[in-house]
Amino acid sequence: EEVLEAKNERQKFGRFYYRYPSGEAGLDVYSRVSSFINTLVRDCYQYNHAGYDLSNMNVVIVTHGLALRLFLMRWFQFSVEEFEMTTNPNNAQIITMQKKFGKRNHRWLELDEADRLSLSLPECCGTPRNVLVHELRGVNG
Repeated sequence: EEVLEAKNERQKFGRFYYRYPSGEAGLDVYSRVSSFINTLVRDCYQYNHAGYDLSNMNVVIVTHGLALRLFLMRWFQFSVEEFEMTTNPNNAQIITMQKKFGKRNHRWLELDEADRLSLSLPECCGTPRNVLVHELRGVNG
């Protein structure tokens, strides 16, 4: 009964802001994910500086559905409203971000289209906003 009450309460506040009793809110996980992304990017810069070819490097992240959706929210810069539209992946589902290359040697990662659809994300949430704003896609993008 308490779980049902909590889920009803969550509907009022949204999945991003609602904190279960003795639990955490999506916002708390978002903060941890942001810190993780900062570390990941910093590590990639260090590997690049050490001479590693990042275009040939793959990264595997194993996590649960909420953390995955919040990682994508942070990475692709989508809004709380867009996050609220998302659904968790199936158990053990692999979500892939593909390397893309565009104008003036710009590189970025895009969410695989089938994976974007499986998470119920709108089309604008599969490509980083800065790529869309600055029209960095080229012939190969």
